[in-house]
Amino acid sequence: MRSRCRRRVCGAGGFTLMEVMFAVMILAFSVAALTQAVVSGQSHTYEALHASRAVTLAEAMIDEVLSKPYIDPDGDVTAGPDAGEGSRDLFDNADDYDGFSEAAGAVADQSGAAYPELYQKFSRAVTAAYTTTNVPGLGGDHDGLSISVIVQDESGRTWTVNRFIPEPAP
Repeated sequence: MRSRCRRRVCGAGGFTLMEVMFAVMILAFSVAALTQAVVSGQSHTYEALHASRAVTLAEAMIDEVLSKPYIDPDGDVTAGPDAGEGSRDLFDNADDYDGFSEAAGAVADQSGAAYPELYQKFSRAVTAAYTTTNVPGLGGDHDGLSISVIVQDESGRTWTVNRFIPEPAP
């Protein structure tokens, strides 16, 4: 009778040490793979958000430039601020923004209010040049003002937004 009990005890269900180690190893690899996938996803999300902020800053500057008249009230036809227009709040037409720039940490909206901290990692610069551009939707070549806003982050990556403002008909 003793031999029967021993067989039952010996034959009772359970895992060997090797099986447990193998299961733990599979679990560890699975957790590592899932963690890497989550971190990678978060990184892509951050990069997309970072690029979105840069383009938002560029578009905001383009909107500000476009809010100004094309023709200079003083009659000047050279790009850049006129005499006496040394600050952004004195710009009276779109070409005055040529050469305007803001350093990282000093990015502000049109009223001079600083953007939130998340936007202060960027710098931005504007160029404006009178040019002739072929605009198929308008039927060919047109004179106008080409505006470029370049936004740069601390790592040197850049985003550029360009707009062409056709010269108004006389």
